[in-house]
Amino acid sequence: MTGTPILVGLINTGEGVLSAPEVMVAAKAASNYVNTHDGVNGRPIKLITCSTTGAPESAGKCANDLIDKKVVVALLGVELGADALLKPLKEAGIPIFGVSSSGTALASDPYVTFTSPPTALTFNGFWKVMKEAGARKPIMIGADAGPAYKKTLDTAVVPSAKAAGLDFSYTLYNPASPDVAAAITAAKQKGADAIYFSGAEGDCTNGIKTARQLGWDDIIFAGGCTEFIKTLGPQSEGVYTQQYLLPANSKDTAPKAKQAQIDLYVEQMTSAGAKDKIGSFAIYGFADVMTLTDVLKGVSGEITAATAKTALAAYKGDVFLGAPVNCSARPVPGGSCGTSIASFKVLPGGKQEVITGDFLDITKG
Repeated sequence: MTGTPILVGLINTGEGVLSAPEVMVAAKAASNYVNTHDGVNGRPIKLITCSTTGAPESAGKCANDLIDKKVVVALLGVELGADALLKPLKEAGIPIFGVSSSGTALASDPYVTFTSPPTALTFNGFWKVMKEAGARKPIMIGADAGPAYKKTLDTAVVPSAKAAGLDFSYTLYNPASPDVAAAITAAKQKGADAIYFSGAEGDCTNGIKTARQLGWDDIIFAGGCTEFIKTLGPQSEGVYTQQYLLPANSKDTAPKAKQAQIDLYVEQMTSAGAKDKIGSFAIYGFADVMTLTDVLKGVSGEITAATAKTALAAYKGDVFLGAPVNCSARPVPGGSCGTSIASFKVLPGGKQEVITGDFLDITKG
């Protein structure tokens, strides 16, 4: 390729107790693949990465770094301080994109494009799966990610569960010194019939392991985590997960149209020496780059921050490892443009079954 490189930023929480550094590893693997397969209409992508601690000031510093380097778009991996990015990037005219939504302010701002569903719709689908699994009184156990996270729980998640007929509650622990055993014991005393572990991969693994050790035999949900399967082996059997993207170990029951994408993801991660990261949040970094590449290929003429923003806002296409989206017709005005999720159950042997059969359209009853 002889064209001028397209500068693409990636901001991700890569440090601290709730970090997901594997996202950046996968994004680099995806950009390497793109650049050896004609890039974006003959132009290579130059990925400019910035790792944060998850704190707003750290995210803000990354935003300024990307502005200084004149990127045409800022990709978000798993970023805990995401809301601090909106003001500086918006003022600089740099669009924000991600296959998974981050932050309460970003997720409701029309300037930003996320291909995951809006939070309220996501949980509507989740409650349906929970009820079908037999849960009626679930409790969420998760790390305290700050005031904005708690506000989302109180104003969006809890009311949504109540409206679905679930007696839902939550308990948060200090991520620096988690006492998950106490939270699980309290859940038992409250008569909970399902536990939903929310957090980073390590939080899910620790939570499920502790629950099994304490004799929890009822339903367990583990959000979008998958790494616990490899770590816990038989203890992971029967655990439910829910994701916007299809994990590699769901290939046998994944929609046929997605099986080739799973193969490509596994092949490229293995080639990058990151085979041990395949079953983790790494899929979000890989899908970020692959989906953005598809978006940018549709830009007519020069690719700038302004033309990239227009293309993202109107994108109608296939999310890598995910469901098709139409971002010009968002289900919630100003919100994320996705409308689908998939739910899974861990089978003996470690594979995940797509129990929804395909992606579930959560805009429908």
